[in-house]
Amino acid sequence: MEELIQRLFDRVRVLEQTIMRAEQELQDLPDGKLRLSRIKHSTKYYRISGKGKAQKRQYIHVSEKDLIQKLARKDYLELLLNASRREVKSIRSFLEDEILLKTDNVYRNLHESRRELIKPILVDSETYAEIWQKTPYKANPAFPEHLRYATKRGEMVRSKSEAMIADMYFDLGIPYKYDYPVTLIDGSVRYVDFVILQVSTRKEIYHEHLGRLDNSNYFLENMRKLDMYRRSGIFLGKNLILTHETEGSPLNMNVLRKNTKELFCR
Repeated sequence: MEELIQRLFDRVRVLEQTIMRAEQELQDLPDGKLRLSRIKHSTKYYRISGKGKAQKRQYIHVSEKDLIQKLARKDYLELLLNASRREVKSIRSFLEDEILLKTDNVYRNLHESRRELIKPILVDSETYAEIWQKTPYKANPAFPEHLRYATKRGEMVRSKSEAMIADMYFDLGIPYKYDYPVTLIDGSVRYVDFVILQVSTRKEIYHEHLGRLDNSNYFLENMRKLDMYRRSGIFLGKNLILTHETEGSPLNMNVLRKNTKELFCR
């Protein structure tokens, strides 16, 4: 059952990425729908706009191939979007079924004194997140004097931007760990700025904030680090978030918060 649930979580993640990509692409496509009329061996194309009595049909000459393809793309994306949303809704409904919730809650429903004695096999997402958050780790011991900025959670971080990022995760209820050790493919240990837990999929996502990109030495050092990340299976599009800023271009927290909510709070 646990393997099935994990596969469903993975499927939801793929579908949510598909939905986000389709929504973004649809914003740049033209209005209207494409209608095809097949007559003998030729095809005529029409652009349909409006609804009901206000509906209009405009002939599209075959030479307007770009418009035809964009309207066809739009129709496909809308079908894909609707189907993906329906499937996500169905999977979520199944995962929230009373039987599954009762099974997942066996551990949570135990008395606290009993829970302390047991390492659970199957837990609900909330309990999983709590256990993940409480699991101790050794943070970066280097330059403790640089830990100057307090977060809402009471920890100290190395920059104002990192404090704002930590507070954003805290406000959104997203479990995170700061200065988290990661063992890379060459056996070396690097400390990622944040590791966050995507509770719905129970996957760890790494977040590096590059705060001084206008410094050439800092830039080159981080490019080497990111290359080692890629070789170790940590890269954008899979399990890595990158944010950056320069002296003249500060971190846009409004955009970051919006994007984070889209990815982790749906």
